[in-house]
Amino acid sequence: MTNAEKSQLVMARILEKAMEMGIQEWMLSFGELELGEDFEDFFFPCLEWLESEGFIRVQGYNRYLGGAAKGNVQNVHITSFGQSVLRREVNITGESEMLSETVKSVSREPASYSQFGDFLGSLLGGFTKSIGS
Repeated sequence: MTNAEKSQLVMARILEKAMEMGIQEWMLSFGELELGEDFEDFFFPCLEWLESEGFIRVQGYNRYLGGAAKGNVQNVHITSFGQSVLRREVNITGESEMLSETVKSVSREPASYSQFGDFLGSLLGGFTKSIGS
């Protein structure tokens, strides 16, 4: 798996967790993503990227010494912009589905998508389409 594919899987897991938790007090740590150690370096950078692009809001980053993914984040919430993007219809596998369903599929079975770039392209495509709306 390439670094780009690892990044996309980490982002899918983060978004899936945030969709599952909704708007409430909660903490997210790398271990909750249920990924191997080779994904640790992507945890905080992927959170920061999703936040800087406006998909999520994070109340606080708590980083600890001892490794790239040591620590947690407080209250990861999908923004209204992120929710509107996740409700967009995309066509990756030949069938239209909401991007939120694509996120769940990539998170559960990344190998089922022949090209991870399709997932990221859909996420960014939804972003671009939202700007035009």
